[in-house]
Amino acid sequence: MTVAQCGTVSALTLGLPATCAIPEAKGTLPKQMFYVKPPVSARLKQRFVGDVESITMLALLRPNTVNVAAGRKTREILVIGIEQNCKNAPVEVMEHIAKLRSASNILFVCVRDANLDDINDERSDSAPGGTGRFQCALALQRILPVRAGHQGEAQTQTYLSAWQNGTKVKLEMNGDTLDDVWQSLCAQVIFHDSDGSNLDTRLAKQAAIAELTAQITKLEGDHARAKDSTRRNEIFANLHKARKQLEALRQ
Repeated sequence: MTVAQCGTVSALTLGLPATCAIPEAKGTLPKQMFYVKPPVSARLKQRFVGDVESITMLALLRPNTVNVAAGRKTREILVIGIEQNCKNAPVEVMEHIAKLRSASNILFVCVRDANLDDINDERSDSAPGGTGRFQCALALQRILPVRAGHQGEAQTQTYLSAWQNGTKVKLEMNGDTLDDVWQSLCAQVIFHDSDGSNLDTRLAKQAAIAELTAQITKLEGDHARAKDSTRRNEIFANLHKARKQLEALRQ
């Protein structure tokens, strides 16, 4: 069976089982199906029309296609390839597709021509039969962990891996259930490892580090600009406290 490809990337090149690969004849997803019904804004339509060359279903991960038990939360995982005409990953496009298929977890495989401006050719690979070189990045959406003392609607965030040589992007299938497999895939995109355990805790820690880092940067600027000695001492005390908290989080 010839499997569906996005650029030079397929389920097989990603290291996924052949049993979950989509046949080439069934892989193409017309772009229009995502923005005609329901209609979208002119801006988002332009993202589909101008930024996306093609959309391809590369793989469908279900208990019967990857030989794992059903998950309590994860019904299926779609692996969708997006061949893009732009340098940056089409985040708006991916978020819209994920919203339309909210019952499924989706791993996006973004593929771009590495001959775009400012892309390092030595990290790219030749595309058989094509004129360009292809690089690949992985992306997914995940519900953010709720922080203690915070209430409100659940928020989602799109995570994007670094761009790599298209032939070097590999996925590991880890876990006994589809929930475990999804957690591991999330870890591979976000943390560049396959350990899906305690992922919400790791994400909360990552967010706290980012928040403290931004706070420290602001405090450093405030301290440098402060003229009043009392105010400078107050800012320095807050800066010292934030640095200690950041140091503890990074241990």
